[in-house]
Amino acid sequence: MRAKSLLASAAIGTALNDLPERCRSPDSIAAAEPTAPPGEAPLALAFSGGGFRATLSAAGVVLFLADAGLLSRVRYVSSVSGGSVTNALLAHAYPKIAERGFSTTVVTEEFLTPLVKRLSAKSLKWKLVRGAWRTLGPMTRTDLLADAFDDWWLDEMELEALDRRVRWIFNAANVTTGARFAFERDVLGDYVIGQTSTKDSGLRVAEAVASSAAVPGIFAAKKITRVQFPCQKGRRVKLLDGGVYDNSGMGALDGLRDTCLIALNAGGLLHVGGYGRVPVLRDLRRAEALLYRQSTALRRTDIVLRFKAWEKARDEGTPPPEWARQGVLFGIATTLDPTAAWAAGRPERERSSDPENIGRVLADLPTSFDRFSFDDCRRLIYRGWWLTGATLSKYHPTLIPGPFPSFEPPTRDTIVHRVLRRVRRRLRS
Repeated sequence: MRAKSLLASAAIGTALNDLPERCRSPDSIAAAEPTAPPGEAPLALAFSGGGFRATLSAAGVVLFLADAGLLSRVRYVSSVSGGSVTNALLAHAYPKIAERGFSTTVVTEEFLTPLVKRLSAKSLKWKLVRGAWRTLGPMTRTDLLADAFDDWWLDEMELEALDRRVRWIFNAANVTTGARFAFERDVLGDYVIGQTSTKDSGLRVAEAVASSAAVPGIFAAKKITRVQFPCQKGRRVKLLDGGVYDNSGMGALDGLRDTCLIALNAGGLLHVGGYGRVPVLRDLRRAEALLYRQSTALRRTDIVLRFKAWEKARDEGTPPPEWARQGVLFGIATTLDPTAAWAAGRPERERSSDPENIGRVLADLPTSFDRFSFDDCRRLIYRGWWLTGATLSKYHPTLIPGPFPSFEPPTRDTIVHRVLRRVRRRLRS
């Protein structure tokens, strides 16, 4: 009887008669596919978790695509945790960016500057600490996180308002079903409970980002109660950090064909030591790190094999296998020998004062929502920018139209001047 009671929990798969199965209800709906630009291979972006370290390096990927004239070809952005902040900021700014031709100037003004201005001046962590009194009622720390994202960047934008030219996918982990749960413009849900429409749900982009970034033990699970799912069967939907299920952000893009994937892994590095001297806590942390390393290694091995199969078929002039994929994958600490054309005038270390192994140094920055110095913001953005250009120019050089771009990051002065210009425009209006 004791064993039976332990198995009879509310989580799918813990009872013998309740194993997870795909929802086959006709009421489960699929997300609408974006329209690909004519004559051009669409791009898909995958941004991993890793706190604001991931946010900033993913912003560097976006900046490179703007510099190279490729941003208009992005049709999918899938993200987890810190990468979801970048995803949301780009989605929020996308209509203005598209209206003004996807230029570096508008990307810097509407997307990059608001990001760096906040992260280099204030700490989101301490903003949450100061607002902790609000959680004395029904509000949770995850709700507080969503409100902070709205206050800083997202202006209570709803999922339904996302630009339909891109599939914006924010991934969380459903601890009830043990599956990847996705928030999109038209639908939300997972393969077990099915997908339902976001229409009239009032769900905000900030709630999707907060669910995607709700680190277990720090943030409470986000409960979705405003909508019902086709195969929910009375179970409560409870969401935590998407990195618990898949920290790569690539899972949502597995089935894509004829699309070039650019995937950034900004997760932290595994250190075999440094886990403290308390035996139980030390061993639990080490086991958690090993599980993360194993899951990401399996995902990385699979996608790299698919990339190589596509490249082999291209070089041999034969059709690629169905399972092959075009794309690149890199992490902040990735080492590679860039092409001579890319390396000319584009050093891996932007400044002579940077450490020799700048990738490892940046990958070891804390996985947090705390304040980052302006210099660290700039270095992380440059790292994402440099790696995107280095990998694309090495493996898919024909994808980049025209000459390779040069890096022109925002400076403190340009950020201040742009903010002042914006204030003056508002005062005049």
